[in-house]
Amino acid sequence: MSEKKLAETGSNIGQFLAIVGLILVYGVGAFWLCQELITDAEFARTGDPEDKVPLFIRLGVPAMIVGIGILFFTVLFQRLKAAKTDKYRDVQI
Repeated sequence: MSEKKLAETGSNIGQFLAIVGLILVYGVGAFWLCQELITDAEFARTGDPEDKVPLFIRLGVPAMIVGIGILFFTVLFQRLKAAKTDKYRDVQI
């Protein structure tokens, strides 16, 4: 295997692992945040009106997180599809 192919393979593996790790960490964190907000967990535990989260936050934050996730994956899949047919891929300086 040539040195260029080895470096390209290592780069691809590194990018893949970094993206998967970020998706897992941010995905799980976003899920926990949304679960806490939607169920209003602290208010359910204490019953104290001071702990009640406003409805616009309970619905707005999860909607924003889902929207950003949809946009991210839409752009990611578009870029992956475009990379296959990129006419400048093999251009060297």
